[in-house]
Amino acid sequence: MELRDLKISGSSVVTGGEYRDVKVSGASKITSDITCETMRISGAITVEGHVDAKSCKVSGACKVKGSVRAADIKISGGSSIQGSLEGERISLAGGIKVHGGIKSALLKLSGEISVGEDMECEEFYLHGAITAKGAVNCEKCELKVAGRSEIGELLGAEIEVKEGYKNSTGFLKNLFGGSRGSLKVSLIEGDDIYLENTTCEMVRGDRVVLGPGCKIEKVEYREKLEVHEEAKVGEKVAL
Repeated sequence: MELRDLKISGSSVVTGGEYRDVKVSGASKITSDITCETMRISGAITVEGHVDAKSCKVSGACKVKGSVRAADIKISGGSSIQGSLEGERISLAGGIKVHGGIKSALLKLSGEISVGEDMECEEFYLHGAITAKGAVNCEKCELKVAGRSEIGELLGAEIEVKEGYKNSTGFLKNLFGGSRGSLKVSLIEGDDIYLENTTCEMVRGDRVVLGPGCKIEKVEYREKLEVHEEAKVGEKVAL
């Protein structure tokens, strides 16, 4: 059976279901789960269920009370996801809150992001601030921190944390004011690790470089350790 399209605009309330293309704008509400090929949302939208699509683009003040799953996910604005995010390619910009976890092959975050559970991805790029209560596990991780950030654990093959405010432009400068980017984390473990402005209880890796602003209680390394003169390290252990 051929699926029909759904177009919602204005102050509308509709039920979910299965559709081909879905376009939502205005102050609308979808009262249950929705499955579709493409979904485009703009405005003050509430989805009282899960979103399952091939492509999902969201802008504005959007609230999803379930999870969002799609191959391509792009979310911008002040959005809240009560469940989790899962997609091949995920791009988040603005003030985003995800109460569940995030799973993706390619994850790009810009702005101020809050994640309630674990994050798992192959490549992870951040320019802004992040609060992640669980573990962040990825093959490649590049964080340009432009505000105060905190992560439970950071695990990966290639990990790079740099102060990102000096390279910020536009809304990122307005969002974080003049605050210097910093990261607080309990454990960082990887193969190649470079850190700036990072406070951490334990850093463990093969090749570790601790740049300016780092405060590390203990570092364990296998092949190489470099410590900047402006970094502070409590204990150094060669494995």
